[in-house]
Parts: sequence; C-alpha cells; structure tokens
Amino acid sequence: MYRVILSTQRSGAGINTFSRSLMNYHNGALLCCLLSGGSYAAGPDSLVETTEVLPESSWFLTTGEWLELKRDEFSETVNESAKGVDAYLARDLVDESLINDSYLRVRFKWRVEKSGYRKLEANVRAKMQLPNAKRRWKITFDSNPDDFDSISDRRRDQTSGSSSAQDLQDTAVAGISLDKYLGKNWDRNYNVGMKIRVPLDPYARASWTHTAEINEQWRSRFKETISYFDSEGWKTETSLDFYRPISDALLLQSSSAAQYIDQDNNWEFFQSLSLHQRISVDTQFEHQVGVSGFSRPSLKTGGYWIRSELRHRLYKDWLYGKVSPELAFDRESNFDLSPSIFFELEIFFGKAPKS
Repeated sequence: MYRVILSTQRSGAGINTFSRSLMNYHNGALLCCLLSGGSYAAGPDSLVETTEVLPESSWFLTTGEWLELKRDEFSETVNESAKGVDAYLARDLVDESLINDSYLRVRFKWRVEKSGYRKLEANVRAKMQLPNAKRRWKITFDSNPDDFDSISDRRRDQTSGSSSAQDLQDTAVAGISLDKYLGKNWDRNYNVGMKIRVPLDPYARASWTHTAEINEQWRSRFKETISYFDSEGWKTETSLDFYRPISDALLLQSSSAAQYIDQDNNWEFFQSLSLHQRISVDTQFEHQVGVSGFSRPSLKTGGYWIRSELRHRLYKDWLYGKVSPELAFDRESNFDLSPSIFFELEIFFGKAPKS
C-alpha cells in the first residue's frame, strides 16, 4: 500500500492494563506529555550528576526525564500485557521471535474558532495484537468511534473526542478485529464488539481495501466499508484515492468519497485535493482544498474549506504535535468565512503503528 504519511511513524497497546488510566487521563497526561517534550528540547545528555542544589532549569530537565521513564514503564506494561494474552491464547504454540506491535495512542485536541468557541477533547485508541494466534486477531479499543461522523470531519481530522469521563463511558467501544490478506493488492478487515455501557450496544464493521500501481507515476487506493451499530443502524462508505509523487518531498493526492447513513436516509459526498510536503524526517505539511455535499432534501453543497496541517515529531517516536489552521465556508453559516485553528498532541505507548 502506498503510504500517504511521508515521515516515519511508530508506536504500540494493551487493554486490561490501561482501564484505570482511561478514566483520568485528563488530569495529568497532557502535562506529562508537555514536560516530556520539553526534556527533548534540551536533551537528556545535558544532565550532570551533582550533589548541589539544582537550578530551576536542571529541575525541569530532571522532571522531564522522570516523566519519560514513567512513560516507558507504562509502555512496557502495555507490551507485557499483550504478550501475556497472546501466550495464553496460543498455549504451547508460542513463538518468542514474533514481534508484538501492540500500542495505545492518546490524542489531545484543542479547537479555537473566531467566535471565541474553544474546546479541549481527548481520544484513546488501542490495538492488542496476537501474533501467535492462528489468524491475525487483534483486540481493539476506541474511546470515540467515528463510523457515523461526516467524511469531511474524518478526512480533516476533526472528529469529536471525549471532554469528560462521562463522554468516555457513553462512547467507548471494545472489540475483536481480524485482518485477512485476500491476494495481490487486496486486504480485508472484520471487527466486532460492543459499546462499554449499559445497555450494551453491539457493533460490526467490515472493510475491503485494494491498492494498485496504475503506471510509473500514479497509485490508487480503493476502500469499501460497511458498519452497523445497534443504536445507530448501518452505513456504507466508498472511497477512491489517487497518489502521484511530484518529487522526493512532494506528493499529490486526489480523494473522492461517498457515504450513506441509513438512519438519515442521506448520502454525503466528498472531494479534496491535497499536497503533502516533507520538510524533514520529523516534519511534514499537508495543504488541502475540498468540498462536501449532501443528497437530501435535495442535492446541495455542504461546505468548502482550505486548510494546512503541520505535523512534527516532538520527541523520539512517541510524541507528536500538530497545528491545523483552516478557512471554512459552511452552509450552516450561510457560507460566511469561518476561520479556526486546531492543536493536537499525540502520545504513543508501546510499539509503533506503521501508516
């Protein structure tokens, strides 16, 4: 599959070991991430052993180093938990040489609009891989599944997160996922589970993905997804993306998609043109223009937007920052200019997911 993300990304997760952390990640995780990022700016090599009273800057570095140690300890717990579940299910068929790429990812999002509206949200997602299982099973967790969000929100990375523990309890889902290779250029994924709440809300999701090389310049990616939630009904989504490298640092992407939600009896259409620009190994830009529309009550435009996204690896392969300014013209605001800016902090625990 052709990778749209040009910079290297890594990560890794577990389910049982982080259940308590999910309920209070708002309280300390954001400060923890920021301090860890600060320690990178000065570098751990700058610490010098001394018995004297440390100045404030050295205290800051020491605190950042301690926080990073705690993050590494939690990552180890995530990995060991995943290996334990894998070994239990595999019984006597455990192959220690297999790599377990389990991970837990926490995202903090802050949105600021011209009207003064601002909101801080968080999203937690995890995958516990079971490499010793006979099939490519994974245990999954998502605090805010985005199946029934609009395509434009997902493609612009503006899906909603949790702003409180109650939000998390109402929306979080856990399930089992199976990946299956169908042959040349084809992959499929099946995921079943339920929302973690009372009454329980079961769901099922299936997707099929096809990638191809059209010629020496162009690549394509086709994806079909069908989702069903007992409380939401079903929806289907079809997307087709084309990619063309312009240079070693530039990649052009054209994206078309359509989504039908049965409960709304409505089609949503999406079209965008993006330019991905790699600045360095740690930094990349995405510049995008796009339009969305709906089929009911009649075929009409939903909105236009122009946006840029800067993503930077702040520290090692587990702390990332993102800034996304945007100019939007939505039907809800009579197509008046609505500028906004998004900030995001992303932290990984465990092994690295590869985009």
